Amino acid sequence: MKYLLRNGKVEFSGSRKALINYIKEKYADDYFVKEYGNIFETDFGRFKYVVENLGLQLSDKMTNKEYKKTHRR
Repeated sequence: MKYLLRNGKVEFSGSRKALINYIKEKYADDYFVKEYGNIFETDFGRFKYVVENLGLQLSDKMTNKEYKKTHRR
C-alpha cells in the first residue's frame, strides 16, 4: 500500500493504480495532470514529479502520528 501525504497527514492511501486514479480525478484541472495523466501508468517518475508539484508526498508507510491516530485502543 502507498500513501499520499500532505503536511504529514494521509490524504489518500491505496495501490499504485488507485493513487493514479485518485490524482487524475481529484486534480483533473491541474495543468500537469492534464498534460501527463495519460502516461502515469507507464512513467512512474513523471507521476512522482506531478505529485510533488501538487504539494503532496508519496510514501510506502504512514507517518507515526497518523499511525497512532488510526490504531488507538
